[in-house]
Amino acid sequence: MNVIYFSTLAWDEAGGAHNPTQISRALAQRGHSVLFVEPQPAATRNVERLPIEIVALTELGMTQTELRRAWFGLPTGELAGVAKNILARISETQTRVAIFSAPFDPFARMIPLLRAHHFKIVYYAMDDFAAAPALGYTQFVTDAEIFLVHESDVLLGVTPHIANSLARFGNRAQVIPNGIDANLWQRNAARAPNAQRGELTLGFWGTLMEAMFDTEIVAHVARARPRWRIHLLGAVDPEPHRPSVRERLKNFPNIFFHGAIAHAELPKYAAAFDVALAPFPENDFTRGRDPIKIYEYLAAQLPVVASYAPQLEQLPYVRVAYSPQEFAQAIQDAAQTRVHARVLNEFLAQQTWAARADMLLQILGETHARSNKNASREILPSFAKPDAHAVMRYANALEQELASVTQWARELEAIAQARSNPSIALGTSLERVKRFVPTFGRRN
Repeated sequence: MNVIYFSTLAWDEAGGAHNPTQISRALAQRGHSVLFVEPQPAATRNVERLPIEIVALTELGMTQTELRRAWFGLPTGELAGVAKNILARISETQTRVAIFSAPFDPFARMIPLLRAHHFKIVYYAMDDFAAAPALGYTQFVTDAEIFLVHESDVLLGVTPHIANSLARFGNRAQVIPNGIDANLWQRNAARAPNAQRGELTLGFWGTLMEAMFDTEIVAHVARARPRWRIHLLGAVDPEPHRPSVRERLKNFPNIFFHGAIAHAELPKYAAAFDVALAPFPENDFTRGRDPIKIYEYLAAQLPVVASYAPQLEQLPYVRVAYSPQEFAQAIQDAAQTRVHARVLNEFLAQQTWAARADMLLQILGETHARSNKNASREILPSFAKPDAHAVMRYANALEQELASVTQWARELEAIAQARSNPSIALGTSLERVKRFVPTFGRRN
């Protein structure tokens, strides 16, 4: 079988622990050929000799400007060249499947052409994207999702909430949750040296962004329990237009920001934690999530306290709170609960990516692709209908990038001056430029 997985996440994002990368690996391990399409090139593309090819839209013919516009929910240019380059990588002798993880405009526009080339269409929704626009995620287009749902031969969501959300279009959706490679999460006795411990030591890892992280619930815990230590691991405030998590929490002496930590290093921090936190905001997007970090916390043998996520209540050693006061009390209760490794290991053995891939393959085997007799070979026009908010986000992003380029130019000038003036610290300027270059042109 030939599979194209259209992912809005890069292959190595979050250490490659996310669904598109892991499902692609699991399918390839079963002998299926996978073409993984990401927005722009991942920094690392380790496929371990599996039949996987990874390619970015920007390597297929999409310009950085077109990709940037698509990411901010603005219409993009024609995609005929991109589609041609994708099809050239696919064998014509095998069953063809195209999996879409999100209603991203450039991906959805290619569906009629893919169907004309005998692809079975799968929409495997990673989140409740109907709730995304209210949080400012303009890259996920409502009309693109409606089209995806109606055109899909297989409709999937990672939670029952998402399946029910998709059913509003009249189509039946099935549930395949996220998974875990538990072998990477054996509890490590070597603790991270910079994880200061307190009466209780609490930890969170993930993106620290207002739309995904409830600062008020964490502030309440920090204020109410000053002898507890709270360690926050992950990129902080990656979208500057949003309220700042760092500004809200920086004055608490018992909260520690560690910045982005390599995924492989997280078990060392987990070894220092007594309880793992998942302080999600109260919204429909939260209720639709199946956070991989929860499986990772459990694989690290940690009790978990989450907020406003009823879909997690049935998981072992996970407590869900619905107010700041409940959250603090749930942490106290979780810390006093003995975690039984056997219970967690039995649970996690059923949550593997291999098991998820087998579920997907079974559903695909039971599903017939609709007729492509009248399928169009045309690329659809853009589904994007940007409002003023989306346009302003795009303009602000361009301004920030321009400021970064200006800073870069000044650093290069400093290097040039240093070559003619030994008193200027050349090494320092070079290091600052090196730190900037990898981020230039990448999406926010």
